[in-house]
Amino acid sequence: MKAIVYGETIWDIFPEEEVIGGAPFNFSAHLAHLGNEPHLITAVGEDSLGDQALAQAARHGIRTELIRRSAHKTGACLVTLDEKGSPSYQVLTDVAYDHIKADDGMIETIRAIRADVFYFNTLIQRCEESAQSLVRILEACRFPEIVCDINLRKDCFDAGSLSRCLENATIVKISGEEAHFLYDLGLLEENGEPLGKALAAKYRQLKLVVYTLGKNGSEVYETATGRLYESGKPADVRVVSTVGAGDCFCATFTSAYLAGGSIPEAIRAATERSNIVVAHREAVPF
Repeated sequence: MKAIVYGETIWDIFPEEEVIGGAPFNFSAHLAHLGNEPHLITAVGEDSLGDQALAQAARHGIRTELIRRSAHKTGACLVTLDEKGSPSYQVLTDVAYDHIKADDGMIETIRAIRADVFYFNTLIQRCEESAQSLVRILEACRFPEIVCDINLRKDCFDAGSLSRCLENATIVKISGEEAHFLYDLGLLEENGEPLGKALAAKYRQLKLVVYTLGKNGSEVYETATGRLYESGKPADVRVVSTVGAGDCFCATFTSAYLAGGSIPEAIRAATERSNIVVAHREAVPF
């Protein structure tokens, strides 16, 4: 499977170490480790972290021809973990990935790849330049499937960026911790309907709503049939960090489902692989 992945590359700065991350980078790395061909569109600085980011992308098998260098610093995020391993984030602003330029050459390269799926998220839309480049890609290119991960970070999203996700995605992933923002920002009405059904009624191009519930597992709503698939509670594992677990789940589910697997099979594969991630500090411990 070929994928075009658009978004941020961020170094997660823990108290004692620096770890490459950012949801699109993690998503790409997991796709690559699963045997797929991800092409990452991002920007990194002309600095040591930018050099290391390119090296890490190559190490994980991510295609780098669409990664741009920038005069701005490479993206970084200060991460703190609570006693349960749950992260809090301070995302630095005005960094390289805020200034991605989708020029004619990039559009031609994207078209030539003929990707099976396009991925983007909310964070990459926080600044006008990268948001408008995303709009240009969506308008100029066509993809069989579009996956959007509603991964929300404080002060890095609004109703507009969420709407762009929901209006373009064929597969959307959202966590139980983030779903309330869809109602808070007026994108859905509180009428007692389950989330999947409510989203499907308003955004008719959606095929699947992937709803992750942390230790309680996950649900997938299939809009064509109205069927809800539930994972059940996953096996208990010792949690070291949940950083990147959602990215792993999204990538593994996407890979399995688009390879022709059933929804239950895709859920099972995504759950098993995410359990490996939460047992490690690294978002891509492979």
